Amino acid sequence: MRLPRPRTRRLRIVVAVALGLLLTLLVVNWTWGRLPAEPARSGTTARVGEVDLRWIEHDPPAAGAPAVLLLHGLPGTAEDLEQVAKLLPAYRTIAVDRPGYGFSSGGHHDVDAQLDTLTALLDRERIDQAIVVGHSYGGTLALALAERAPERVRALVLVDAAAAGDSTAAADRAQARFVQALSLPLVQPLSDLVFGSAVRKLSAQQGARNAFAPDPVDPAYEHRLLSETMRHEDLDAYAGELLKLDDTIDVVDAGLARVNAPAVVIQARDDGLVAPAVGARLARGLPRARLVTVPGGHMVPLVHPAVVAEAVRACAAGCGTNKSAR
Repeated sequence: MRLPRPRTRRLRIVVAVALGLLLTLLVVNWTWGRLPAEPARSGTTARVGEVDLRWIEHDPPAAGAPAVLLLHGLPGTAEDLEQVAKLLPAYRTIAVDRPGYGFSSGGHHDVDAQLDTLTALLDRERIDQAIVVGHSYGGTLALALAERAPERVRALVLVDAAAAGDSTAAADRAQARFVQALSLPLVQPLSDLVFGSAVRKLSAQQGARNAFAPDPVDPAYEHRLLSETMRHEDLDAYAGELLKLDDTIDVVDAGLARVNAPAVVIQARDDGLVAPAVGARLARGLPRARLVTVPGGHMVPLVHPAVVAEAVRACAAGCGTNKSAR
C-alpha cells in the first residue's frame, strides 16, 4: 500500500482545518450571532418630502405649548430620546427616526436631504419654530438647520454634538469602508450566510460599550441597536454619514458665528467619542451659548435625561444664555 505523499497529507490537513473553521463560523453566526427580530412599529410613519419618515410625538395637555424636535445620533432611533421626551409633558415633543435609520426610509441621505425632510416635517405639522435637541450627529444636523433656516429654530440644545473641529478617527473610517464592502451585491448574501450577523453583533456590542463608558450600557438601547440599526439599510446610512462627517463638520463650523439662536451645549466629561474640549469650543464659538457639563460618557440622553429636559425648559425662556460655564 502506498502512503500519501507529504505534500498531499499537508493539503488534506489544510482543507480539513479550513472546513472546520468554516463550520465553526457558520454555527457561531447562526446561534450566538443571530440578531433579535425587528420590533413592532410605533409612532407615526408618513411620506414627508421625498422619504417615508417615522416619528414619535407626545402632545401636551394645553394648546400652544412650545414644540421640541429631537434628533438622534449616528446610528440611532427616535427611542434614544424618549426618556427626555417623557420628562417634558408640557411640551409638544417630536422624536424622529432620521432618514436612513429605524423605520424611516433606509440608506444614506446627505445633510441637505435630511434638512429638506425636517423642514417639510415642520411644515406638515404646522410648526413655525421648534426648540431643536440634537445628540452627537443629531447636534451637527441641528446646527446645520439653524444655519440654513434660522427662522425655524427657536433654540438649540446640543448634546455631545460633533462640531467645532471634531473629526473622525482613521479606525472609524476604515470600519465604515468595511461596512460598505459587506453591502456589495455579491458579498452581502455570502457574508450574511457565513459570518455577517456575528460580526455585526460583536461590533454593535463593542460600540455600545464605547459609547456609554464609563457608564453601563442601557439594555433597551443595545436591543434596539441589534434589532434595528444592524440592518443593512441602517448600516449604509451609518457608513455614508461617517465617511462624510469631517466635511459636514467643516461646513457647519464655517457658519457657527452666524447662529443667533440661544443654545445650551451639554458635554459629558468622560466622553470617549466627542472629546470634552469639543463641547467647550462649541460653546465659545456660538454667539449665544452656555456650557453645561455632566459626568459620564457619550450617551447623555439615556444616562442624564433630566439634564437635557431641564435645558429644554430653560430654552423655552431663552436658555439663560451667557458665556459662562458651569
